[in-house]
Amino acid sequence: MSVRQPPSSPTAAAFYATLARGLDDLDRSLASSAFLSLPSLRAALALLRAAHAGLARLVASLHLPGGAAWLDEYMDEASRLCDACRALRLGAAAVEGFAGSAAQLASLLMQAPSSPHLSRQVPRAISVCRREAMALKEENRALVEGRAEALALRLSEGVPADAKLGGFNGFRGVLCATRMLTSFLLTLLSWGVLHYWTDPDAGAGAAAGDCGAYFGAAFASALARAQQRAAAEAGRSVAAAAGGGGAGVMMHEFRRARAAVEEAKEAAERGGNVAAAAAEVGLCAGALRAACEDVLALIDDLFDEVVEARKKLLDLCSGGN
Repeated sequence: MSVRQPPSSPTAAAFYATLARGLDDLDRSLASSAFLSLPSLRAALALLRAAHAGLARLVASLHLPGGAAWLDEYMDEASRLCDACRALRLGAAAVEGFAGSAAQLASLLMQAPSSPHLSRQVPRAISVCRREAMALKEENRALVEGRAEALALRLSEGVPADAKLGGFNGFRGVLCATRMLTSFLLTLLSWGVLHYWTDPDAGAGAAAGDCGAYFGAAFASALARAQQRAAAEAGRSVAAAAGGGGAGVMMHEFRRARAAVEEAKEAAERGGNVAAAAAEVGLCAGALRAACEDVLALIDDLFDEVVEARKKLLDLCSGGN
């Protein structure tokens, strides 16, 4: 039997409304661009930054007692996000390494027709790219499987049955909503730069459905829509991927670059249009490298902001109580 929660404060209600608008923006990005392309990864990271910055501001305004349980709960959530940033950074940096190998392949392909020596290096460069792509899949899968539970990587996360969402002037409700949102966004980002795995709750929207009474219908419905769209788009992308089921890194720019490498392999082995293949590999490698640089910078910004927010709240508690 669920316990009726008290209504949220106007300040918390405004926070939930801000999260709902961010989710609507993310949903539009998922609908208007290729799945897990740079625009949607940017949107997910921007919403993560906005949510945790808003959480820190709201907590600072609630005049909560220093040394109480709320601080430990906040620090646990902030630590989870910092740990996730480290994992995402490892994944994005590894994908950037693949982009560098693909760029070297493109350069070789462009020069090979005029140099027998370089022509002999092309098969080796292709093999390097293919081995790196496979290594990314296996290493990132191990990374995700080892940390998914600790980081609460779930497309849908519900409200705990024993949650006292009105606790600490509504802080626990705000933290719960942020945690639900964070789990969804980290799952998307992990699919993008680490590894895709099947989520049994994908598309269910159950997590959003049981929180509307407290967090507001706008937040609940926006979260459900974004979860369902992500699940549907992931299903289509995995079904289209060769072999299906274990698609590895799902970033659109990575999938394009990997496909371009395979097309270059076919062209080199069968006497196809190597110049066109070289141009495509170079174009895709450049787009992937730029995307990785952008994602890495945004992850670093998020990490720095969370660390700074933790420090400010600790200083506030030690100095004001």
